[in-house]
Amino acid sequence: MALSQRLRTLRGYYQDHESVWDIGCDHGLLGLSFLDEPLIRKIHLVDPSSLVMKTLKHSIDSYITEKKNFLELHEQRGQDVVPGPEKNLIFIAGMGGKEIESISHHLLTYLTQKDDLVISPHRDILPVRENLNRSPFFLGDEALVFEDGRFYQVLSLNLRNGEKVHPYGNKIFQGERGEEYRQHQLRTFTAHKDERSGAYVEYLNSLTPRI
Repeated sequence: MALSQRLRTLRGYYQDHESVWDIGCDHGLLGLSFLDEPLIRKIHLVDPSSLVMKTLKHSIDSYITEKKNFLELHEQRGQDVVPGPEKNLIFIAGMGGKEIESISHHLLTYLTQKDDLVISPHRDILPVRENLNRSPFFLGDEALVFEDGRFYQVLSLNLRNGEKVHPYGNKIFQGERGEEYRQHQLRTFTAHKDERSGAYVEYLNSLTPRI
């Protein structure tokens, strides 16, 4: 099952979790890629779209015979997800930052220290990071992905240990494409005149370029 670079990055945060939740699953490829993990007890594919659920059910019935009982489809919003007591790995990707924030805030009621949450907003990354910085979440790791001409930030979060989420993502600019991303963000946010963008541009200009 071929995964895109972004989905491979997301999947890379799996360790020894027993249950996987793919919230906003769309085609379901990320969640289905865990079928061969020996420790997985249940894979939850979540999407509010009845069309997505219908397509997924047809696809699963067509090419998956064994381990079908490991799969559970949920036609619901991420804000209605209630994870079980097992060790959960929860993905929220493929949607805007405000939606991810809403779902993450809802999940705080149910997550425990053994669970991990991996997010990748398509937009509104600054308010997402600022709000995470003030939240109970710790940053386990973060990565930058460039795919199909776009940059994506991926953040691994938990409630047990790590550091606070940096409002701008200092580690994000240290990788292979870090300087390219810094220049991209400078071009994008310099055109904005709001206070948040101005502070971000000032921070970006303070970074030492990595050639």
